[in-house]
Amino acid sequence: MRKFLVGMVALVAAVALALPTFAVEFKYGGMYRWRFQAQDNMSDANSDLDDTANWIDQRLRMYFTFVGSENLKLVTKWEADTLWGLETGGRHGGGDINADAVNLEMKNVYLDFMIPNTPVRAKVGVQGLDMLDGWIFSDDASIFALETTFDPIKVKVGYIAAQNIDTDDDDSVVGDDDEEDVDDWFLELKYAEGPLSAAAVLFYQYAHDADWSWPNWGYPSEGDVDKEDNHLIDLGFSLDYKMDMAAFKATFIKNFGSYDIAGTDEDEDYDGWMVEAEADFYMGAFTFTLGGFWTSDDFAYPKGRSHYWAEIAGAGTLEVNVNGYDWLTGGVENRGDYVLGESPRNIWTIHAGAAWQALDTTKVTFNYYYIGTDDDVLANEATGEYDDSIGHELDLYIDQKVVDGLTLRLVGAYLIGDDALSTNDDDDNVYEVGARLLWKF
Repeated sequence: MRKFLVGMVALVAAVALALPTFAVEFKYGGMYRWRFQAQDNMSDANSDLDDTANWIDQRLRMYFTFVGSENLKLVTKWEADTLWGLETGGRHGGGDINADAVNLEMKNVYLDFMIPNTPVRAKVGVQGLDMLDGWIFSDDASIFALETTFDPIKVKVGYIAAQNIDTDDDDSVVGDDDEEDVDDWFLELKYAEGPLSAAAVLFYQYAHDADWSWPNWGYPSEGDVDKEDNHLIDLGFSLDYKMDMAAFKATFIKNFGSYDIAGTDEDEDYDGWMVEAEADFYMGAFTFTLGGFWTSDDFAYPKGRSHYWAEIAGAGTLEVNVNGYDWLTGGVENRGDYVLGESPRNIWTIHAGAAWQALDTTKVTFNYYYIGTDDDVLANEATGEYDDSIGHELDLYIDQKVVDGLTLRLVGAYLIGDDALSTNDDDDNVYEVGARLLWKF
């Protein structure tokens, strides 16, 4: 790792020395994040089983941009993740004694340039994309995008190479994702004028014969099938209105498209939906929030979605959630036919919160969530009982400015489990506490 960083510093220095010759401006920045967390019952909601866990992790992101002019630049972003005390190699290696590891990742590398004699800007390469707060897409991917502006409307259209590894024509293995291309296309319109802003997104994922959409990828479900000719279309809208005393936001997404069920003459339509609404009210040092969302039991996501919400149920600041996959603990993949985390499905929630700017450097935030399911789910495996109440979550955050842009966030979260939380006979409560240091530079 040290050799790699020395080489990178040498390269940056060489580029900096050459700037006058090549007339290229060099910009840099980044982010460092350190976190500690401890949790109990996160993976099984059962106090009789030992799943108490705690750990420390850190992340470094380095941004280097090479600017030829306002019409041309090359953007690069690099990332290194480390789990303290654990040498596993790869992405989260290098945290133990003798901590060298080869774990520097390419997050973004893309070319950003104006197409001559047009008002169109092109972005070509591995880049980040966020649409409708991650309800449709929020990730890094290989993307070709074109952008232009017709005031007050911005237009963005593009292609995502979600999976291009179809190296042969052998279709004998039905549902084999490793032998299928997955292609995405999108159109995004954004409007902003005064206090009103809005967005409309059309997103199309053609997964060929791969199972890249709910309920198949990511988590198992009793509705799993092998898919062929898999077309998923999302049509989404958002509306924001901001005033001095209040702000309002609404989002709606509808699934369209269809897929064939492998080995049969049957096909199924994608017809799920989601809706979200939120209102913020500003009163001096206080901000009060009221909102919630609803996702149908058949709401389908394209690969690349990532919507964070509650701390325990929604993979918040500490990025671990009670029902679903996380990068360290794994989690329980199916507790009935619902999913929490960053891709909530068959979930509805009401959210109320209050934030107090106690000092210029100190902010305290409290959030409450009630979480239920759209359709009843299996709540007790032994008796076969069904229920629709997952529970109540309480989240507390204390944000403190430390020095020169460095911030500290303290996190405390508690989920009071109801019958639908798991398929256990009794659903025990879940807690999570932690801290985050963050410096963006």
